[in-house]
Amino acid sequence: MDMARYAACHRQWIVGQEAGLGELVAAAASAAAGRATDEDLRAVVERCMRGYEEYATSRRAMAREDGAAFFAPPWCTAFENAVLWLGGCRPSLTIRLLYSLSGEGLEAHIEELLDGRRRGEGGGFSGGTGMGLLGITPAQLDQINDLHHRTLREEGLLTDRLATLQEDIADRPLLPIVRERECAAAAAAAALAGRHGSANCNGLPGRLEAGGSPGGVDAEVDAAMESYRAGLAKLLEEADELRMSTARVLATEILTPRQAVEMLVAGKQLHLSVRDWSRRKEREQNARLPRASTSTSSGANP
Repeated sequence: MDMARYAACHRQWIVGQEAGLGELVAAAASAAAGRATDEDLRAVVERCMRGYEEYATSRRAMAREDGAAFFAPPWCTAFENAVLWLGGCRPSLTIRLLYSLSGEGLEAHIEELLDGRRRGEGGGFSGGTGMGLLGITPAQLDQINDLHHRTLREEGLLTDRLATLQEDIADRPLLPIVRERECAAAAAAAALAGRHGSANCNGLPGRLEAGGSPGGVDAEVDAAMESYRAGLAKLLEEADELRMSTARVLATEILTPRQAVEMLVAGKQLHLSVRDWSRRKEREQNARLPRASTSTSSGANP
């Protein structure tokens, strides 16, 4: 485990996010002015996607050392950790962001589209007409909705697996070991008081009482925790794969290059803004605390 190395990787990732945002904003401005071709924009989008993939690869390698470190990372603020899903953003958030970007114009067209379908008129309006601020077409909307449903289903499966993993670590073997240690402590206290027979642990199997050693139980606990960390690392890897595949399908298969640039700009702006806002709030909160009780905060680090 090397928290300093993990934190350094994250800082490098943030620097890359900021640089990538600048490149995307410049590309969007060039496209608006007619100075960038679709090929130019595709190249920018691909560089952005490669940046995501390289970070995911680095995280995967480090998570194999300690998967738990990436589920509530100390290099993030408490607010950032509160909105994490399996170590990152929900993949479906990218799609929700796309819906939000299209705004009220898209909502009005959705109603028109659905009304037309209910009347049996097919699209309800011209199939090539773009909708909303990004110019989303009905064909694109169908693809986005299908991707959204698939992504939500995959998110649910991963969430269920995390719940099972958490339940398993509590049930087997931690709870029995905790109970046995309580019984051993009670037996030791009774022995000191000269009442050896008063603590029989209610018939619980006694690895400690029957000649077992605390060191052996500690080894069992360590093995269980290592297995749990490995399970978390596997879930993080699969969650990152879902995040990447969702973003790549949107950016390279469904959206036009210009739409993809706008989506990626919004995503990076949201990520960096939440980070900056939450770090500022933590600094303000820490400044109001008595100095003696102020602990080092992830949000206050440079």
